Amino acid sequence: MTVIESKSNSKIKMLISLAYKKGRKENGMYLIEGLHMVTEAIAFKMPVVEVFVAESAESSVMPKLMGAMCDITTVKDSVFALVSKTENSQGVVAAVRLPENKPFYAGDMFLVLDRIQDPGNMGTIVRTAAATGFTDIVLIDCVDPFNPKAVRSSSSGVFFVRFHKMTEKDVLGLSASHNLISASAEGENVFQISEIPTRFGLVIGNEAGGVSLKIKEKSKLVALPMQGDIESLNAAVSASVLMYVLKNR
Repeated sequence: MTVIESKSNSKIKMLISLAYKKGRKENGMYLIEGLHMVTEAIAFKMPVVEVFVAESAESSVMPKLMGAMCDITTVKDSVFALVSKTENSQGVVAAVRLPENKPFYAGDMFLVLDRIQDPGNMGTIVRTAAATGFTDIVLIDCVDPFNPKAVRSSSSGVFFVRFHKMTEKDVLGLSASHNLISASAEGENVFQISEIPTRFGLVIGNEAGGVSLKIKEKSKLVALPMQGDIESLNAAVSASVLMYVLKNR
């Protein structure tokens, strides 16, 4: 089996470029890392283009890649280290095709992320959205959900949701057919709401500034009750709690 030994190899250059939005766009692919994500991508028949395994991890990783309908390439450890984005790498990454842009169909519920900038928050929100059934996620000027850190934080959640880039104006237009419910510190206690709309979009705002004023004006505002001197929760934590509450009430 051929082993990639040079950092100048075209495939290695491509993998390195996937750390950046420009590289993902040019190649039409994003990077996943870790045995769990790679094997799940294979099991769920995601469009995996190629898997790359560090030479030292071959004996432990290769037997778990059975059924992969793509090329599997071994990479010299020192070169693989240029590609890996984790501190304690498991020695396996894969290039996966970016999903096609599909028309947005507003079902009974969807999630709107308004200028979320932290990739860790993005990934955690995506993971919970997949778990709670908020599988359509609208993005307004957000960090790229296919950023390597966001993908890792999603822990395979990125495989099971659909992303739709929209403007603030587009989201305001959705309020004609769906109630917008926005997370806001001045909102009503979400645990005391008497009735949840049948069709709604949950809006989670920017980590520092919250939901935009224009969207808030068109929304029902909800809040999580706080005790003591705690004023707010991390955006990903708030989003996770609200998704569970609104889905299950």
